Amino acid sequence: MGDTKKIAVIVRDRPAEALRVAGGLTLADDTIEVFILDNKLDKNNAEIAMPLELVTELDLKIYSNNPDNGYTTLALEEMAKKLLEYDVVVPY
Repeated sequence: MGDTKKIAVIVRDRPAEALRVAGGLTLADDTIEVFILDNKLDKNNAEIAMPLELVTELDLKIYSNNPDNGYTTLALEEMAKKLLEYDVVVPY
């Protein structure tokens, strides 16, 4: 079919929706990576926990500038440089 795309999903204002989108994008066999900005995810909130579990089970690479999230920590400057590697950046 077509070339595989490298897609970054930025999780900020609407974390539940962003995580659902990240999981759904895997259906196209593209490379999906998730960037969680600033806030700590409320993993006790079912709307966030369910899509986060899916993203985790799909082994998507997750980065965050907040070490409290428990994922690979990158400073905002490092994230900005890394985002240049992607074909598509989807902000939420």
